[in-house]
Amino acid sequence: MRIDAHHHLWDQSVRPQGWMDEATQVAIGGPYALHDWAAAAEPSGVTHGVFVQTVPDPAETPEVLALAAKDPRLAAVVGWVDIDTDPRPAGEQLDALLAGPGGERLAGVRVAAEYSPDPNYLDSPPVHALASALTERGLALDLLLTPANLGAAERLASANAGTRMVINHLAKPTMREVDFRTWAVDIAAFTGHEHVACKLSGFLTFDALKMTTARLAPYADVALEAFGPKRMMFGSDWPVSVLGGGHGATVSIVEQVVAPLSVGEQAAIWAGTASVWYRGLAATVGSSQPTATPPPLADPGRTSTQRIS
Repeated sequence: MRIDAHHHLWDQSVRPQGWMDEATQVAIGGPYALHDWAAAAEPSGVTHGVFVQTVPDPAETPEVLALAAKDPRLAAVVGWVDIDTDPRPAGEQLDALLAGPGGERLAGVRVAAEYSPDPNYLDSPPVHALASALTERGLALDLLLTPANLGAAERLASANAGTRMVINHLAKPTMREVDFRTWAVDIAAFTGHEHVACKLSGFLTFDALKMTTARLAPYADVALEAFGPKRMMFGSDWPVSVLGGGHGATVSIVEQVVAPLSVGEQAAIWAGTASVWYRGLAATVGSSQPTATPPPLADPGRTSTQRIS
């Protein structure tokens, strides 16, 4: 079984994708619907997907949850809540999503630290409050990072040991040799954080050069050493990955990267880890036995160790 733990959908007539420049608009402007994702994914044996939010729009998550309620191929949703300008606490926003149509498919939310001008944005009290709210509800925290955000991400993980977290796209290494060692050291800092997983995803667009297995292998090796297969998961980053070759090209490189691993280790990356990290995913896809052990959730009486100043 294969689960795509990271893909997007968009229709810009409904929701513009403000992160796109002109060239990107031409290349992947869309629209991209669930049936388009399925057509790209199914030839590689991928049967279910996890939608991940694309823009900071409070209407996006409820709409995708409602879609997920009607189609089991959309097995889980990693949405978004506004922790910066919405006066409602994060927990109240999460409860509204959980109570709405498709709320049972909500598996987590994403914080896009990459887009903050402050590389230490993840140190902020609203992020730590969100982590606590997610823990209380059994939901995961996805993190969209660049290497500059890894220090704050590690501090967030240290302060919130009961919150399942997922680093997206290997934290987007620059692919420059001069930056490799610093990135590798920062990734290694997560070795002991059993509640943090990492997605082998997004790599087709790490830089302007064509991605190959040989180029990706050193980065995948570092991540595998730090997280282990049971804390790594495959994601296509489709349709963004169309810019670098598409869904099939992503799967092909992952197949080659994980080929030296055991059958069980490969199964964890392809489906098992996602089935554990994302609430309800295993039940939706009819998975029998997950190949990873879920990290412990925080005691209900325990609060984040982050100091609010």
